[in-house]
Amino acid sequence: MKASVLLPSYRYRLSGLYVSSEVALPARREADTVGDVPVDVAFRVGHVPEQLDHPTHRGPNWMADDRRFLLDLPDIGRFLCEDGRRVTICPAPGMPLDDILVFVTGTAFAAILYQRGGLLLHASAVICAGRAYLFCGPSGAGKSTLAAALSRAGCRVLSDDVCAVEGDGGGAPMILSDGRALRLYADSIGQVGLADAVGDRVRRRIEKFHVIPPQPDPAPEAVPLAAVYMLADANAAFPSGIDRSPVLEAAQSLLHHTYRRRIALAYCGHGMLAMRTASLLSHVPVFHLRRPRDFARLEETVGRIRSHLDGLA
Repeated sequence: MKASVLLPSYRYRLSGLYVSSEVALPARREADTVGDVPVDVAFRVGHVPEQLDHPTHRGPNWMADDRRFLLDLPDIGRFLCEDGRRVTICPAPGMPLDDILVFVTGTAFAAILYQRGGLLLHASAVICAGRAYLFCGPSGAGKSTLAAALSRAGCRVLSDDVCAVEGDGGGAPMILSDGRALRLYADSIGQVGLADAVGDRVRRRIEKFHVIPPQPDPAPEAVPLAAVYMLADANAAFPSGIDRSPVLEAAQSLLHHTYRRRIALAYCGHGMLAMRTASLLSHVPVFHLRRPRDFARLEETVGRIRSHLDGLA
């Protein structure tokens, strides 16, 4: 694909970084900037090689070296992340650019954050009484639906699906706003009462939509983390409830729910990731949250969570 000659036209504040982009990012509010604000990361459209010359790490559809990360998705596009500062986007022939931006703000931007030494969790985050609470789980666990329901119960959405954690070990870890809307399937949208907040599809052939929660202004850029909840399904053997996880179990859960963990390990290694996890655990508790996966009982789950949050305040 021929390299783009367009100049960056859009500015965003994502996970504590100023991002310039040649293309508008879906369901994100542009940053309010005054004067000439330095750009931390640039998104551009251009040529991306089919492979790296000397990759040191490989995974499904990706390879990496010390400076670069290449994501190659057949029939979708290639994405090159360099030096924690640049993402080059190369759509596959015939693929609309706006249909692949979810990979730019997902895996590609995660690689950029890891190149910059970040820590990411596969979680959604809400704010309650000025503190952040994370809900971790794999794809399909209901993280976004739960965050949406909590937003209707007095909380504010801070981040969806991916949470960037900032902290140097000297104080409470901070959760950085990712500036994105929620992403929900149609059945979840109806259950949480956000039908009037639905935006475009996340991808054209998927029944999943960007949903902007009812918040009067953008979430704060960084909020102190108060607790982490690991989502699990309730059943006859393990009924609904919230229990604090022992330290070893909590550490294993956090490591397991590191976002794109193999990419994280490519840039920080097992030792550093374990140290970052231990530092996080020294400041915040981790809880095991079992709840029914029944929309009819969603309000019951929200009520239990709100009561637990109030008890932690």
